[in-house]
Amino acid sequence: MSEHTLLQSIGRRTFLGALLAPTALAFGDWKEFRGDGSSVPGSDERLPQEWSDQTNISWNVATPGYGQSSPVIFDHRVFVTCVEGVRKDTLILSAFALSNGKELWTHRAAPAQAIRDSDMISKAAPTPAADRSGVYAFFETGNLAALDHQGQVRWERRLTDEFGKFGGRHGIGSSLRLCQSGVMALVAHDGPSYLICVDRRTGETVWKTDRRSDVSWTTPALASHDGRELALVSVGNRVEAYDTREGALIWTLGGFERALVASPTPIPGGAIIGSSQKGWTGAIRFGDRSRSIPEIVWRASEASSNFNSPLVHRSRVYMVNRVGVAFCLDLETGQEIWHQRLKGPCWASTIGIGDFIYFFGVDGVVEVFRAADMPVKIAENRLSAQSRLYGVAVENGRLVLRFGRRLACIRQSRPAEQSS
Repeated sequence: MSEHTLLQSIGRRTFLGALLAPTALAFGDWKEFRGDGSSVPGSDERLPQEWSDQTNISWNVATPGYGQSSPVIFDHRVFVTCVEGVRKDTLILSAFALSNGKELWTHRAAPAQAIRDSDMISKAAPTPAADRSGVYAFFETGNLAALDHQGQVRWERRLTDEFGKFGGRHGIGSSLRLCQSGVMALVAHDGPSYLICVDRRTGETVWKTDRRSDVSWTTPALASHDGRELALVSVGNRVEAYDTREGALIWTLGGFERALVASPTPIPGGAIIGSSQKGWTGAIRFGDRSRSIPEIVWRASEASSNFNSPLVHRSRVYMVNRVGVAFCLDLETGQEIWHQRLKGPCWASTIGIGDFIYFFGVDGVVEVFRAADMPVKIAENRLSAQSRLYGVAVENGRLVLRFGRRLACIRQSRPAEQSS
């Protein structure tokens, strides 16, 4: 029986109705990697489609170091991590004012594990997370810390001292995820691997689940199913689900390859799993009970998702492959609707907002397409003198772009500003 026939025969109408339900959450802060994990801001957001060094740019400032993490936003502050030094001698967490880009404070710390800096290993790749109590930062050196909104340390830990040094050729890249029980971090590398959740107030371990040694740079995604909050973890040839209350492994679903960079994208009743290898990106449907192993309901024949994670927006799935070809798929069936070569590959995850899809080229070119059943490009934007574009955040009509050593804020200029 084909997967499509299986989908028709088992709960098809209920599942597809859930798939086509709204996937964006209305929230006021982009406080974690990909906002709430979907890369879709609240429905009331509006962003410019065009900008330049002179138009629709609010501010453009240098960061205290180099970093590959995405910015996060909470309570009108932008938080970003960096590293400096030939062996990542200094770990940096900074806060900037969202309104004008003013640096509010910067915290520096020594690494728990010295790692020689190179272009082939992560540089402050894990994205921080923020809430009302402050901001949480994780580095590929094993440092995990919480600071308050004034930049004072609340607690800090050195995971490499506690559980063993991190291995692998390219470093650690998984970002933090806030869950009901605390702050989660995935450590998936050539050495002792685990998923850990620590208390937001104290930093103490709530639970730690050991995993087999394998390399993955994906970030856990949260899904609600059968009364449980699940953490979905994509690790190359399989997807794992953990109960965030106690860290128990609920199920493991095989049948994937190279699903180790793009993070899962939750949808009602399931998730999209991105793979960098053609033929392995697909949609999974959860079982009737939380402990039931899900099913793979479709696979994309040509589309793949390389560094950036799949975007689900208005019943369509968007992704970009290794060489910079963007794909638009039907969420229900996985059938390709269109594909279009972009100016180059994308490392930052694509976002969907209203009628528009934003693709963020690693070389700094941002291409804006209309959310339509054909590839209609609205604009192509680039700021001068920028390095690689690694991540983005959206809040209150502002788009914050994170380059290696700079942050830039895009917003619609007021008439008085345009004429001045």
